[in-house]
Amino acid sequence: MTILAGVFSRDPSVRIPQAVCDTLKQNISRDPTDIPIEFRDDQAYFVKVDIGAFDRPAHRVGPSGSMAILAGEPLLTREGPTSVGRDAHLAYLQSHWDDGDFKSLRNASGTFCAAHYDPRTGTGHLVADRLGLRTLYYCVTDDFIYFATALRILEALPDVPKVLDVLSMAEITGFGYPFGGGTAYAGIKMLLPCEVITIQQGECKSTRYFQWDAIRPVQATEEDTLEQSYRLFQSAVRRRLRGDKTTFAYLSGGLDSRVVVAALRADAARVYTFNFSLANTQDQALALAYANRSGTIHHELPTEPGPNWSAVMAATWRASPHRHEQMVEHPSVVWTGEGGSVGLGCVYISPEIVTLLRAGDWDAAIDIYLRQQQKTILTRILNPELARQLQGHLHVRLRTELESIRHPDPVRAFYIFLNLNGPRRHLVNHFDTIDQHRLEFQVPFYDSELLEYLTSLPVDPCLYHRFYVKWLALFDPAVRAVPWQTYPGHVPSPVPIPDDLPDQWSAPASAVHRMALERELMARSAAMLSSENFPGRVLKKVNLQVMRWAWKLRLGNYGYAMKAALAYYHYWNVSGGRYKLPPAPSGRRGKVSL
Repeated sequence: MTILAGVFSRDPSVRIPQAVCDTLKQNISRDPTDIPIEFRDDQAYFVKVDIGAFDRPAHRVGPSGSMAILAGEPLLTREGPTSVGRDAHLAYLQSHWDDGDFKSLRNASGTFCAAHYDPRTGTGHLVADRLGLRTLYYCVTDDFIYFATALRILEALPDVPKVLDVLSMAEITGFGYPFGGGTAYAGIKMLLPCEVITIQQGECKSTRYFQWDAIRPVQATEEDTLEQSYRLFQSAVRRRLRGDKTTFAYLSGGLDSRVVVAALRADAARVYTFNFSLANTQDQALALAYANRSGTIHHELPTEPGPNWSAVMAATWRASPHRHEQMVEHPSVVWTGEGGSVGLGCVYISPEIVTLLRAGDWDAAIDIYLRQQQKTILTRILNPELARQLQGHLHVRLRTELESIRHPDPVRAFYIFLNLNGPRRHLVNHFDTIDQHRLEFQVPFYDSELLEYLTSLPVDPCLYHRFYVKWLALFDPAVRAVPWQTYPGHVPSPVPIPDDLPDQWSAPASAVHRMALERELMARSAAMLSSENFPGRVLKKVNLQVMRWAWKLRLGNYGYAMKAALAYYHYWNVSGGRYKLPPAPSGRRGKVSL
């Protein structure tokens, strides 16, 4: 299944209102052709739609009467059925969940989330995959627990309180995403990696079925670790390919998508590849060169930055004249190199950070990371008292997150943090809009078995793509015969890159596109600043007005400040002006205001 939602009652005497079920059903998908499938009794209600990407159903009522549904696919490895079908994997997992046993999930290498309910005991469960990639949101109220794979579904429920979490919004606009399981709303959370929420007799309990910081370091030669990493990666691709002879994939000018395509070709798959980068860039030219070298059927569609890339791929794939030349077995499943540079290239860990962490100077290491990644809360757009409260917040919060990862090597703890947070947040928009673009991702770099092994390796040899580039020697020579785009300061491509092609960091969008975005942002910010619903309790209007006029007069580009303010403004309006401030310095609980 693709999208799921539902509700559990926390009190056997409180039945789930029909209006709640109707609202969930009406909002499960925005595609009018989808036919929702429902399961319910007085204490639980599940609803789901499926685009049929994986062929097999992902819902069942077990022999005991328990209900189980999942989105995505678990892809069990060391234990469970040998069948590749997710229906067989769900049946195996459900039989264990009926007994309250979630240890079998340690062998799940795929991207999924699930809900389970046993009417014999009135017990419900919400389940995340090992990386928390398949988003599952939930909200706990006095009588019910609501859940959904898309935030928009919970937003549509009148009974789910929407209260703007000002602290989370500061993290979203300053760090890129809220820490932990936070969302823009105070009462709505996202399931964490390896998390199981158990609902029984009115209580909600959170447990983890796997601990990433408990992985033991591997003792092996570099040659052995390279070979094992390659074997696991190829196995991750083969497990997801399921014997298909034809498939399609993103292909950029970098390494991550390239090695995914190389692994598919090594398994004798015919591959349609697509590139959506700006014209006359390294990204476009190097992707084409590798496609020609590896024998893929390549398609280019120069695209300005910033769209929903899943929607772009879906529209391009469906319009492609090539797709009928040889039918793709799974036309709603696309391959992507997401995660390779983080998991294998350690792209966000610099030698300076490593040195400071090993010396025990966590604060200096965190400061360097925040500065290198340009992560900061825009306190100038906030009310003065709130701005003072949030000074240094990202530093303190990141340190707390790192200290909660109890790994003896602080560098490895940092690596674990990056893998358990950025990836799942990066895929949120893809899964929130999956009912519209109707594509599932195959992300072999996020295979849990592969990433578990990479987590056991020493970090230092992997920095700056050093391990990654050596790893390429195990692939078909075509991978290294064509230059690839590299991160600044990382191991360069041994094959020279043409000097006249800009890279992805310096290639500008067209002037027409930039002006269109600027006009739109100017109009939206003007509407916000003149609105009667302006969040004056949170944002400093006069500062934003000055910034907007300075931008309009070309005295500076303050578009970034307008974007941040508009993010607050959007959730302020959805929340009806209700908001929760950060806890006061004295430790008093944050105030919820109307």
